[in-house]
Order: sequence, then structure tokens, then C-alpha cells
Amino acid sequence: MPNRRSGDPRLQHGRGSRQRPQGSADRNQPALGKLLSILRLVYAPVMLWAVVIAKDDTIALAAFGLAVVTDLLDSWLNRKQLGRRRAGELLDVAANTAFVLAGTFALWQIDVIPWPIALLVPLRLAGLLAMIPALRSRGVRTLPVHLLGKVGAFFMLASFPLLHLSHDIPETLDLGLEPSLPIQLAQAFGWAFALWGILLLWWSLVLYAQELRRLMATTPPLEKGGAARA
Repeated sequence: MPNRRSGDPRLQHGRGSRQRPQGSADRNQPALGKLLSILRLVYAPVMLWAVVIAKDDTIALAAFGLAVVTDLLDSWLNRKQLGRRRAGELLDVAANTAFVLAGTFALWQIDVIPWPIALLVPLRLAGLLAMIPALRSRGVRTLPVHLLGKVGAFFMLASFPLLHLSHDIPETLDLGLEPSLPIQLAQAFGWAFALWGILLLWWSLVLYAQELRRLMATTPPLEKGGAARA
């Protein structure tokens, strides 16, 4: 039997399911959190269309801004709720992943993000997907969501409107200043968020790999025909 202190994801999932509050707030907060995540999923293709096809800066910036706001609200609801339902947590991660991938691709298409940096985002996702067979061999569906991955995704979301704004700032923004100053400020903060976001996402991948290694060492593989339960 795996040790409770070993961080076995199945045990963590089980504890969370028992600690959920039973009041009306428990029913309402997960529903609102799921709605916020769904909004990010819906606006990902809208943002792609606005940036790559329509070249509509207003819609693109609105979509980028909505992603940042909904992610902040979702995180706030998560902190208020003691035991978040696993399905809502995974939906939040899926929404962030989809929007980060779409935003990175869109900004690469308009030559804002160079391809070597843009490639790091899908490569990190490929690394996560490569862990799935090993997890399934131990009867585990997913590892617990790590805070570093969540923060890294938020930094990426926050970088998109700044990088996109800096791309077209002479046509879209007039602050009565030299064009180079707002461009440099937007680019500096945008790239700071983007690079820190990528660094934290990859750092979280290393931590996931370490957790997977501990799981493989402490949990025996499923017997042939055994049922997987996460």
C-alpha cells in the first residue's frame, strides 16, 4: 500500500472529495469556476481569428484581457473553496493550456514571438502527455496540479496583451509620448511575464517528472486486467 506521505495522487484525490463543504457555496462556486474556464476555452479560437485572420486589435485585446480576468477570478474562487472538485480543477488547467497554446501560436504568426521560444510551449505539453502511459500503468489518471504550473500559465496569459499591444502601439495608442517609450514599456513587461511563465511551466514539468518517478517507485503496476482508479 502506498505511503500517505509519498504524495500519491489517488490519496490526494480521495481526501479532497471527503473534505468538500456541503453548503450552497460548494454548489455555486464550482459552477462559476467552470463557467470562467469555459469562457477561456470559447475565447481561444475567437482570439486566434482576431489576431491571425481578422487583424482586429480591439477583439484580440478584449479576448486576451478576458483570459487574464477570468483566470484571476477562478484562482480567487479556488482559494475561497477548501476542497475544489477535481473535474473543475482539470477544466481550469485545460482552459489555460488551450489559451496559452493559442496565444503563443497567434503571436508567433504575426512575428511577435520567435519560433524557438514559441516552440517551448507545445514541447512542454508533449512532455506532460508522454507521462500518461506511465501514470495509467499505476492506475492513476492525472497528477495533482502544481502551483508553479498554474502561476506559469497566468504569467503567459498576462504577457499576451502586452506583447500584442506593443506590436501595434503607434496605430492603437496615443499617450502624448514618444512612440518608442510605450513600446519599450509594453515589450519589457510583456517579455518579462512571458519568459518567467515559460520558465515556471518547464520547472513544473520537472516537478511532475519527479512526482511520477516517486509514484513508479512506491506503487506497484496494475495486474493484467486490473481496474485503474484515480
